Amino acid sequence: MGKRHTVVSVVMTLFIVFPAVAIVLYDVNLYAPHILVATMSLVAAGLIAGALLPGILTTWLNILYTVASVAVLLFAEFSIPLFQRLLLLVVFPISADLMLIIRHALIKAGWTTFSRTSIERYIQHYHPVTKLQTSYNAEKMYAKVVHFIQNDHDETLWTNVTAVHWAHNAQYKQFHASNYDVILRKIAKVLKEDRLPSESLYYLDRGTFLIISHHLSDEQYEKRNEVTKSHLTKVKTMQALAQFKWGSVRIDRSNASKYQALSDVMKRLQREMETDLVVEYLKAEVVS
Repeated sequence: MGKRHTVVSVVMTLFIVFPAVAIVLYDVNLYAPHILVATMSLVAAGLIAGALLPGILTTWLNILYTVASVAVLLFAEFSIPLFQRLLLLVVFPISADLMLIIRHALIKAGWTTFSRTSIERYIQHYHPVTKLQTSYNAEKMYAKVVHFIQNDHDETLWTNVTAVHWAHNAQYKQFHASNYDVILRKIAKVLKEDRLPSESLYYLDRGTFLIISHHLSDEQYEKRNEVTKSHLTKVKTMQALAQFKWGSVRIDRSNASKYQALSDVMKRLQREMETDLVVEYLKAEVVS
């Protein structure tokens, strides 16, 4: 909306300025042809100054021109009418200011487009709340990992893909929308602090986080999961502790062809997370 308004303003200004300049020059040629060359020169100089010079310098140039013109045109001896003197007095600063307005409007339109493109590109790659990479980056990374697992000369390469889902996050967002992002940031903070630098973290959407663990031993992987789970259990919502569903799958050469895309892995992880939540409920009932 802002960009459209700026473009419309620029177009309207152009449609007003150039016909106005043409009309003024036509009238000058018709009624005062002896100052036509001077008027055209001042209009051209004003347009060039407004187009090329910084705004503050253009302003000072207008002031100096006005002061000098007043001194010369009003006090020197010229055989031209007062109206023509006034025309020569104002034509330069008006031309410069109009061109300066057009230039700023064009710059604003270009900057708006650049800013919007940059923001859209950032949001595509990074979730603005969690400051984690998005599913777009996760898909790219997973495709690269699978390619190496399937084609590298080292046949022992593997990776663990883990999904952590905040259970009932949709209901929480519905009733506590203002606090929803706070909980997401808390979860993201736990993952950033507990996972190894070699692991890649992503926020997919709707309360689901993804961890791609590159070539970790089973012992290291399990330890990281235990630490992460223990800290996530301390994440408190406004009413109670948050609950999480976990799912994981190990990708190696034996099953990489089955999980070519991240979407294939997510289907498997989704089934595991549903089972994980049921198991956690059963454990809670046994304990109680």
